[in-house]
Amino acid sequence: MTAAQGIQARLSETLRLTLVYRLARELNAELRSADVVRRVLHATAEALGTPYASIVSFRRRELHDVYALGGGTSSDPRPALKRVLRDGLAGFALHNHRTVVVNDITANPLWLPLPDEPLSPQFGSALCVPLIHSGEVVGVMTLAHPARGYFTADAINLTATISEMGAAALTNTLLLESAREAEQRYAALFDDAIVPIIITDLQGAIQVANQRACEFLGYSLEELQHRTISSIHRVGTGPLIGDRFDHLQRGLEVRFRSVVWRKDGTSRAVQVYAKRLNHGAGSDQIQWIEHDLSSQIMVEEMRRDMSAMVYHDLRGPLGNVYSSLEALNRLLADDARPQVRNLLDVACRASQQARRLADSLLDIQRLEEGMRLRDRRNSDLNALVRDAVEQMRPLADEKNISMRLALASDLPLIYIEADMIERVISNLIDNAIKYSPDGSVIVISTASSGSEVYVRVKDTGPGIPPDAQQSIFDKFSRVRYRDVPRGVGLGLAFCKLAVEAHGGRIWVRSTGTTGSVFTFALPVDAPATNELPSLGMGLT
Repeated sequence: MTAAQGIQARLSETLRLTLVYRLARELNAELRSADVVRRVLHATAEALGTPYASIVSFRRRELHDVYALGGGTSSDPRPALKRVLRDGLAGFALHNHRTVVVNDITANPLWLPLPDEPLSPQFGSALCVPLIHSGEVVGVMTLAHPARGYFTADAINLTATISEMGAAALTNTLLLESAREAEQRYAALFDDAIVPIIITDLQGAIQVANQRACEFLGYSLEELQHRTISSIHRVGTGPLIGDRFDHLQRGLEVRFRSVVWRKDGTSRAVQVYAKRLNHGAGSDQIQWIEHDLSSQIMVEEMRRDMSAMVYHDLRGPLGNVYSSLEALNRLLADDARPQVRNLLDVACRASQQARRLADSLLDIQRLEEGMRLRDRRNSDLNALVRDAVEQMRPLADEKNISMRLALASDLPLIYIEADMIERVISNLIDNAIKYSPDGSVIVISTASSGSEVYVRVKDTGPGIPPDAQQSIFDKFSRVRYRDVPRGVGLGLAFCKLAVEAHGGRIWVRSTGTTGSVFTFALPVDAPATNELPSLGMGLT
């Protein structure tokens, strides 16, 4: 019996089972990935009696850890292993996902000549096996022995069994380490976050809060853990996954403004961002991020106060300018010089536009603050349309634009703040004139459905892109066009606020290339209907 055969003869079935059982018990313990690699390699080398052994593990397909036996403790196997993984036996086994046996390493080109590497014997045999779990290669192990033909079928089977166990243990350990690293990163971000963050269960019981939340609310973490989110700010009653929080059920973010009550009895305005974590799991939680709005509200109040002062202060001088121009217009009524008449007309129109802008700015502020409408009375909508058209006619004449009316004869009186609604109509006509080409036609029509009355302004301008048809009603929002005068983006914002303050609605329809149709609806005395009647039926 040769020396090699004598060694292999000792691999009895009992010995193999004992080794496998011992390794399984060791791998069952909570280990680091480096410990798994070492134990697998030691167990295999001990079982097969190989003096040379190395193992390399991968994490997310990148080189993660390297461990080797033999060749002295001062040897660094990484440079040699990187080359072998690229061009040698280990690389071949790795890329082909199969065990490779070399009975004579001197006759096989996959065993790279590494004369300066003590882990690479220059003669003998080698066995290389990939560590595969769930189709993913997590490592590769190489064993070498000075004797040729050393690795028998029994040795190969035992190595395959150990490698399968090692691959499963290594995969689980790497996943656990990744989860712990992610948890540590989240914990660090959570604790160091500059905004208050609170974590609750689905019923709103506070489980954990970061340091900023404790400072912001004035509670210790232990005190918060005995409270619910609804005791911090009102978010409704009952489980937080009820109908009101349908978005949370689906894992979507919920945003709302609220007020938090602090331990000292004071309150703060906050913007709350709530989102369900680990959606679908039994241990689901809700994350509440609280943004303090105190400074923002203070700035907004200062801005509103300053704006109100500016708007009020503007109205006086503008009124004086307009009155003076009107008086001058009467004094020069007999002056036949066209230059004088033109200059007066331009000045009167400009002062009138400035007054409308100042009034709209004041109304925007008033409506945004929730103030009630003033001076409401039963009004004839058709009369308001005619007055607005007459105001805008000089602007239309400058561009040779015709304004055609198609007014319904059966409109009921509506209870509105007439001056405000007239300015809505004027703004829509002003926009139509501004964006329509010279010599075109603008159509202004009215209609009634019984529950609502409608005003429509149709132009032949460049159109409004679909993605901008909602945002144009926001303050300071404008669609940019070439060769068209620019505004400040407040006209349509005022229109929306004014119409909605009356319980109405406003919208635009446009192909995005040619022409736009602005329509607003005001309720008569019944809820709004989704059915829009045909407007201006008698007009062709």
